[in-house]
Amino acid sequence: MSLRQLFQNHIQVLQQRTDAILEELQLEALVIDAGSPQFFFEDDAEMKFRSNHHFRYWCPIEGPHHLLKIMPGQKPRLLVYQPADFWYEIKPLEPEFWTDSFTIEVYTDVQELWKAIDPKVRWAYHGPQREEALAAGLLVDAPGLLPQLNWSRLCKTGYEQQCMADATRIAAKGHKAAERCFHQGGSELDIHFAYLNAVRCREQDLPYESIICLNEKAAFLHYSAKRDDVHNGRVLLIDAGAGMRGYASDITRTYATEDAPEEFRSLLADLAMMQQSICASMKPGEQMNNLHYNAHQRIAALLLQHRLIVNCSAEHVLERGYTSAFFPHGLGHMLGIFVHDVAGKQIDKTGRTGESDPRFPFLRALLPLQEGMCVTIEPGLYFIKMLLDPFRSGEHHDYFNWSLIERLMPCGGIRIEDNILIMADRIRNLTREYLP
Repeated sequence: MSLRQLFQNHIQVLQQRTDAILEELQLEALVIDAGSPQFFFEDDAEMKFRSNHHFRYWCPIEGPHHLLKIMPGQKPRLLVYQPADFWYEIKPLEPEFWTDSFTIEVYTDVQELWKAIDPKVRWAYHGPQREEALAAGLLVDAPGLLPQLNWSRLCKTGYEQQCMADATRIAAKGHKAAERCFHQGGSELDIHFAYLNAVRCREQDLPYESIICLNEKAAFLHYSAKRDDVHNGRVLLIDAGAGMRGYASDITRTYATEDAPEEFRSLLADLAMMQQSICASMKPGEQMNNLHYNAHQRIAALLLQHRLIVNCSAEHVLERGYTSAFFPHGLGHMLGIFVHDVAGKQIDKTGRTGESDPRFPFLRALLPLQEGMCVTIEPGLYFIKMLLDPFRSGEHHDYFNWSLIERLMPCGGIRIEDNILIMADRIRNLTREYLP
């Protein structure tokens, strides 16, 4: 199916979903705002602009100040802001795969654009420009609206799935280039530039700042530095994605050279197999928190198998919380327009959230998997000093193989992450299609 047809189907689904929400909340229309430019504190330099996520859900046009009006049974009306400007290039609006799905009006003045909305009673607003919306007579913070809008985003349309597949395909090129650069002895900064060059984008266009760790830095889950003075690393952990038409991919890989300890390379191979086993076990109806607990069970088995934990059973490892010292984050999260996409903790459209397991407070997704959802699966195993130190003394000390842990501490850690689309009768591993 062509991208144009996929998008037309996407808009039809969104119109149906939004019509139902407006009817239930007794609203007559919804105005969604792309947003306005933001500036650094006491500076005239603009931050990188990203459209309001619910605007991006409907329309892939870039830039600030656009407005979208949605009314039941009517073609969505898109008010495009295109000022006359010689400071910046303003590209004319050309026919694209998405333009036929809207009634489009172009404005060169922001005030005239807002006046053109001409709202009536019970017209709701979503966006960051609250004062402008109130002044225009729109209903801001309509009760129950945002949870329902977020809930409607859980299951991705065919168009959204194609966007994420394309984002994955592009990111895979970057990951392959990063692996080559690593094995050629590149620094973290070299690997970063190799990734960007392969993906063919600017750093600010990535959906999130890439995490590129050599050796011990892999123990920092959101490590952000890009060192240029460390080369010929023994271990690389790279967490990097790409964007396409406003949608994200999120991929992590860990590589080790022959110079890395044999025990670490063996652990890496087994964790990679474990990650694929978890992915293969997924199905509609499965609870993400159950998958997460199962991941801890598997981590416990790995810790015992590789003799990082000794002299006890897997049940003992779980009961005492030893796995959390090596695997402190959640197994995965929703993926879409946001890297950590909306509604993962909701359990219904009203916005009620599920109760987190107190043993695992960092889970970002609690609800059962449904057809059309896209989630990440990213188990990890790390050697983090601040998490391991509390077990060095007292009753826990003798269950940890401290000599082996110290030997592997300079390797930092391991994480493997794929993007998984839940289908009716199977899973689709978007990542493995492009990065086997």
